[in-house]
Amino acid sequence: MNKELIIKRDETRKKYKIHGMSPMYKRAKCAIYFTPANSLKHELAKAEVCYNLLKEKKHFITEAKNRKNNLIRDVVCLDDESIYEIETTKKRAERFKTDPETEKITVVK
Repeated sequence: MNKELIIKRDETRKKYKIHGMSPMYKRAKCAIYFTPANSLKHELAKAEVCYNLLKEKKHFITEAKNRKNNLIRDVVCLDDESIYEIETTKKRAERFKTDPETEKITVVK
């Protein structure tokens, strides 16, 4: 495996932590963590995003809190630092329009 890619993944991972807990390195990569506060539709859409990243052989983390701005992200791709947010309504998705870090917003119906 490419050493540069491994280093990139580790550097991206260090930018996040588990909400209300310890650093992200204690949580497994490429594992989907569900939050009961979200709807079933939301969690299934998150699983689909993760599945597609796995098909592309990319590593990811879920439900990660950004150390810089304290925002909890649904899915973060460790390979290219893409952030994926899943929302159940277009109105809720509007809040990410001004977020330059969010790569893709998925609205599930």
